[in-house]
Amino acid sequence: MKIKYILLTAFTGIMLSACSDFLDRKPLTEPNNEEYLCSRAQVENYINGLYMALPTPSQYGMGVRGEEKNSDNILAEKYDLRLNGEYNAFSGSSEWQKGYQNLRNVNYFFHYYCVPENEETEDIRSLKGEAYFFRAYWHFYLLTRFGDIPLMDCLWDENATVEGLQIPAATRADVAKFILKDLNTATEGLLQPRSKYSGLRINQEAAMILAMRVALYEGSWEKYHKGTAFSKEDQSKYFFGEVMKWGNKLFETGLSLNTDDTDNESVNEGDAFAHLFNKSDLSKITEAVFWKKYSIADGTFHNLGGLLGGGVVDNDGPAGVSKSLIDNYLNRDGTFINPNDGKYKNFNSMFEGRDLRLIQSVMNTGAKFRSTLKGAKPMNVRVYDNTGTDEEIKEKNKDIYSPNLNGDGNGKNVTGFHIRLGIDTTFVEGNSETAIILFRYSEALLSYAEAAEELELCNDDVLNKTLKPLRERAGVTYIRPSAIDPNFTDFGYELTPVMQEIRRERRAELAFQGFRQDDLMRWAAHKLIQGKRGLGAYLGTDGVLYQSFSPTAQESLELVSTNEEGWMDPLKEYLPRGYQFQPNRDYLLPIPPDELELNKQLQQNPGWEKTE
Repeated sequence: MKIKYILLTAFTGIMLSACSDFLDRKPLTEPNNEEYLCSRAQVENYINGLYMALPTPSQYGMGVRGEEKNSDNILAEKYDLRLNGEYNAFSGSSEWQKGYQNLRNVNYFFHYYCVPENEETEDIRSLKGEAYFFRAYWHFYLLTRFGDIPLMDCLWDENATVEGLQIPAATRADVAKFILKDLNTATEGLLQPRSKYSGLRINQEAAMILAMRVALYEGSWEKYHKGTAFSKEDQSKYFFGEVMKWGNKLFETGLSLNTDDTDNESVNEGDAFAHLFNKSDLSKITEAVFWKKYSIADGTFHNLGGLLGGGVVDNDGPAGVSKSLIDNYLNRDGTFINPNDGKYKNFNSMFEGRDLRLIQSVMNTGAKFRSTLKGAKPMNVRVYDNTGTDEEIKEKNKDIYSPNLNGDGNGKNVTGFHIRLGIDTTFVEGNSETAIILFRYSEALLSYAEAAEELELCNDDVLNKTLKPLRERAGVTYIRPSAIDPNFTDFGYELTPVMQEIRRERRAELAFQGFRQDDLMRWAAHKLIQGKRGLGAYLGTDGVLYQSFSPTAQESLELVSTNEEGWMDPLKEYLPRGYQFQPNRDYLLPIPPDELELNKQLQQNPGWEKTE
């Protein structure tokens, strides 16, 4: 750990907001002596500051919605360098610094916490539990990126010498066990339940879901990387068992999915799922276990609604949702789709009769679009009528509103598929206050089902309380998995029909929420990436998408990259050989060279030893 990082004053970049909600409350003062953390107000003030580092959208960024260009869910002209094997020896520096600086801030709290035991109220103990959660959270952040890491279980400031910082890395399994231990401490007599603050603070249930996330990640990593330099031991069964243990505890808390039957504001099928992402208040929706509230009146807002409404998928440049993700969703009758069927060349047929999460997550004909415009029209893809006078042509085609395939800049779409998930359907212009969920009950259901199948325990009882309710909420007829879909993504190893459907469900339920890259990494799924670049919608001249543009606009469509069959191929020129992910190296980030120079106990991650 760099001395200059360790000696940073606590909260140098995080005590900047004067917001009224729990995630943004401004500290009363900066911690500067050993008597600072001795009262309820001081403890709460400090813990509130730790919330600022959690991954929620900034005022002008896409946040988690556009993050998945680091996977096969989003294709972007400014593609992810890691997927293409373009990282260098310093590419892990910012992640290493971010993880350890946040751990330093948490351990500062534990080091200087001085509330007498007889004055520890229930609220103070819960704040202490939140600190354990944060320490677990940031260790997991580092684990997923670097594997074996030094455990930071205390404040290192007093050992900030070269000799004092010769700390060996713990094995990834031991790091995971340390995280689970911290979360166990947090949930056993410290953290309050979700109901205490309606999900606006870290709570028992959120800690349980994080524990399930950690155990599932480590268990599947050790199983699917077994026999490689990335996994020196296989304790996968232990970790899968931990997922189920934590899940059984979570099931006793009374959480439930938000459904059209329980959602008082649900009007159309699928609204209950959509409301998790386009409403400002999720306090009464227990599925939203831990979420962030925004309030323009209080000065907390983001611009995600405006960006999504303007068609932006990636804030760095032109991008679009991949056809691979679209093909993942089932028919509503529970059957597999055949993506090679000619009907999917029709942009509108692509969405008809499908899992409701598809039409709630990806913009389609009939869905409200361009929420930043007054009198916004819904997307409408149909054949352009070019007969009659100029005025007649304009009038006849005024309802056509196609994907943004023309022009340039962030609003240009390179696949024909825009993100719909999270668009504020009330058409709020400018600043947005839609809530952002950090931990959701549905993730726990998916984690539980996956761990159970890994342990060969995924019977009908398990499926009926995990996979079945998720599919039924999405309007999909539940059919117990019994067949292999020949068109399902090829991971390079054999999956059972049940595991296939659990993975399909995970991709559908958690799309654009920041999970996909971690899933690909833990599943050792480089065969989904290496040598591939992804496709978009069909743009052949015989297709309705192409024909929905005016003759003049069609001329500009000649600049859109397509393959020989007419499907949009946006990365053809950028990645002619597909992503050049290096499976013997790119599953982990390189430990920064200056850290290796400082701490001789560390060893570089596999494949990075000779990288300049």
